[in-house]
Amino acid sequence: MNVMKRLICSLICLTPLAASAADWEEIYTQDEVIVSKMDLEGTKFYAFKGETIMDAPATRVMHVLLDNDHRTEWVDRLYEAVELEKNGSFDYVLYQAFDLPLTFADRDYVYRGQAKRVSDTVVELHLVSVDHADKPADASVGVRAELVNSLYRLTDVEGGKTRVEVEIQTDPKGWMPIWLVNLVQKDWPLETLNGMRGELSKDYCGDYPLPEMSAAPVADAAPAEDAVDETQGKSCGGDCDCPGCADKGEDKGEDKGEACGTCESK
Repeated sequence: MNVMKRLICSLICLTPLAASAADWEEIYTQDEVIVSKMDLEGTKFYAFKGETIMDAPATRVMHVLLDNDHRTEWVDRLYEAVELEKNGSFDYVLYQAFDLPLTFADRDYVYRGQAKRVSDTVVELHLVSVDHADKPADASVGVRAELVNSLYRLTDVEGGKTRVEVEIQTDPKGWMPIWLVNLVQKDWPLETLNGMRGELSKDYCGDYPLPEMSAAPVADAAPAEDAVDETQGKSCGGDCDCPGCADKGEDKGEDKGEACGTCESK
């Protein structure tokens, strides 16, 4: 990949965008990676998606995604990766800075990552930009870019392998020619998935436990149709203006001093 391609891919392709299969248009296949694109409403940028099968269990693939110590070894042009916050095994905040050549200002991101299990065979890692006091936007190395919506999806397949999907949408902010972005960013899913695949064979790559399925919330019990009104039989004395008393006195021609049996007035 030449310098300009590496530059654009570093900026634009850091984020996944959830969409239905019908929204994606397949554009090429290389190195067993299927790359697709999608039109985005309200912008001239495309979203891109990559999909491949990796010869490793999802626990090992997740280790690559969550291993911040070696992230700079496979993420293009990334020179700083700092964990700002960790809230359990599957919820964290990272700062990342990217070195850009030529006349482009360096970019950095602060984003939150959250992994969750969505079915017995599928785990997703969602990434989205956040603000953090330890790395405020006004202290950016150049331009604070925005990770709009990012998703890695890991699906168990037969033979101990994993289908890995990454869907991308980000806003590099600052100045960036749209025509150039759309020309070269289509290679980012290929480069990213190949980089991840290369990490799987490293000695330091282990197995990271996957999140468990969250318990379904308990729904509030619906009232029984024949539930007894606890106010039944309470006497109002017949001298109030509640609809029940008025109904007994006026519509039924009964003495208005007779209790309606449902109001709580005394």
